[in-house]
This record gives sequence, structure tokens and C-alpha cells, in this order.
Amino acid sequence: MTTLVVIPARGGSKGIPRKNLLPVGGKPLIVWTIEQALALDDVIVAVSTEDAEISAVARNAGAWVIRRPEALAQDETPTEPVVVHAIATCEAQYGRPERVMLLQATSPVRLEGTLQRAVEEFDASGVDSLVGVVPNPPFLWSQDDDGVVSAHWDWEHRLRRQDMTAGQLRYRETGSMYVTKPEIYETLGNRMGGRIGLFVMAEAEGVDIDTLHDVSLAEALLTR
Repeated sequence: MTTLVVIPARGGSKGIPRKNLLPVGGKPLIVWTIEQALALDDVIVAVSTEDAEISAVARNAGAWVIRRPEALAQDETPTEPVVVHAIATCEAQYGRPERVMLLQATSPVRLEGTLQRAVEEFDASGVDSLVGVVPNPPFLWSQDDDGVVSAHWDWEHRLRRQDMTAGQLRYRETGSMYVTKPEIYETLGNRMGGRIGLFVMAEAEGVDIDTLHDVSLAEALLTR
């Protein structure tokens, strides 16, 4: 069963210029994700980009490059149409994939075996879409005109985190990884839909690069 991995990599970046090519731990940022994806069984690793330099780096790292139309390379372009375009391009050239894994290059910290485990869990669970998450304790508060409110937890009977059950924890979407049936993208225009499952990742895998501080943290974790 073929997995199409789609790694969106637009040339423009508002926060950190040319972020996808930023040197991190001795290699361009996007290469970490490409190499992790290539370790999967029966996989097509596609980098979708409009940028010539990103294309060259991706090809050199072993990825198949999908030339993204300019209409899908704008600041306001959402990710889902990019993935739909990649699915159609893959189907025309290689055949229809059984599942689509969306990986964000800006979340490069993934432990060895994580992506293969996600594919296996997706297949075994029978879900239509699987979203990567990291566990969080539910110690969240909100504030309105009437004061403060604890969200999802009983502050009068605080539990230690290590004593919490899976049902008492909350989970934060990392943005790092999604596995989805292609028809969910095609019919709903969304990376999630149908029966949704949670794929619990290690806390270190929840790093998302938005600032130079995030770069330093990711580099430390990747080269450890």
C-alpha cells in the first residue's frame, strides 16, 4: 500500500526568510523531513514548491519535486489545495496512493520510527484521518468579565501529572504530521475528516520553528 508523503515548501517566509533552507544541524531544514520520510516502506516523497533553489535541494536529498502553480504559492494559500494538487499529480504519474502523509518541514524533530508507526497505526485503527499530537496536562484557564474559569480540570482537587489517566490529559496538535485518506482531501478539502484518530508523539516532537530560538531548540534535539 503506497504512502504519498507531501512536504509543502513555499519559497516565501514571513517570520524567518528562506526558512525551509535554513541550515540546521549541518543540513538545510527541509532535508531532515525528506530523510525521515524516505525511511518509510513503499513511499513516494513529494516536495511541493514553486522555488528553484528548494527544488534543487529537495531533488538532491532524494525527493520527487512537484512544481507548484503560482496560484497555489501565495501568502494566503491554504495547505489543503496544495495537497489535492499533489494527489492528482501523483495519480497521473505513479498511480493513486492509498494514504497521504502531510509533513511540515518546520516541525523537523521526529524520532526514529515515528512515521512508520503512524502509518501502521493508521492502517490498524481504520480511521479516515490521523493527527499528530503531544500530551498536555489540562491546567488551562480562561478569563471573562465574570472572572477566571478553569477549563477541563478541577482546581480544587489537583492531580499530579504523572497520576493522570489518558482521559484526563489534553492533547495539542503539533502540525508536524497528518495521515489521511486521499478522498478526504478531495471531498472535504481538509486534512482531517471522517473518523479522526490521535497519534500521540513524544513531547520533543512537538517543536515548531517560528523563531530563531525555536531553531536553536530544534537543532539541539536533532543533533543529540
